[in-house]
Amino acid sequence: MKREVLYEVRGPKALCDMTAEELKSALETADIAVLSFGAIENHSKHLPLGADNFQGDELIKRVAVCLSDRGMPAVPAFCVPFGTGTNRFERDPGLGNICLTQETFIRVVKELTLSLAEAGFNRFVFCISHAENYASLHVAAKDLGDLHDIPVIVVDWIPPMRSEWPKFLKNKSHQGHGGEDETACVLSCVPNLIDLKDVGIFHPDEDSNPVKCDGLCYYGGAVGIYMPVSKDDSPGFVGNPEDAVAENGEICFDKYAGWIADIVCKYWGR
Repeated sequence: MKREVLYEVRGPKALCDMTAEELKSALETADIAVLSFGAIENHSKHLPLGADNFQGDELIKRVAVCLSDRGMPAVPAFCVPFGTGTNRFERDPGLGNICLTQETFIRVVKELTLSLAEAGFNRFVFCISHAENYASLHVAAKDLGDLHDIPVIVVDWIPPMRSEWPKFLKNKSHQGHGGEDETACVLSCVPNLIDLKDVGIFHPDEDSNPVKCDGLCYYGGAVGIYMPVSKDDSPGFVGNPEDAVAENGEICFDKYAGWIADIVCKYWGR
């Protein structure tokens, strides 16, 4: 039986694509493992449930290439496909949200990192690919440093990109979950899994009470909120996904990876 090809996997090879001999060869020059942490969650009717994971896989490969090009050889390890639940004040309930508790997620992150360290990696880059993993990743990274002397850099590329998106996207502000920028990224990875027909547009009401640094921490603000404060009327996304094009997704990934490489080189470079 002939089966439909849903998507293609592009190089460079990540850890799971390598043989043991290829990994051994890579470890002769590279001691940095790049990981991302996604989720299985509802992305409305136009994006697959694994949207964060497809983006995470692409991101770690580009980061590894950027670092290697700058004289810091790195290996794209993997995107952990299970994350913490989406915040209860947005997209709750959402069919398809398959998540771990904070406690379990932190333990998974630490045990996977310790296993990679046993394999020969010495330094680790944790890339956020599901914003709600933010707090747990920082806890895991601090424990790995405090308890095991393992250096980890956690990178959240969202805040620095807020000034970059208006330069090339149709919409001049970050739209949020499932909007133009995220849809563009998924289009560049797995276009056959996306259906933009009759998606529609959704913009929340304008903020009538702005306060300095009042945004969520992983968006560059200074606030953590985890319980509903108002009713969520969104259709599972924010913005206009139909404005997305794959070419802009490519630009997004290059900018995300470039910024992450800048950070790693700043702290670990010669």
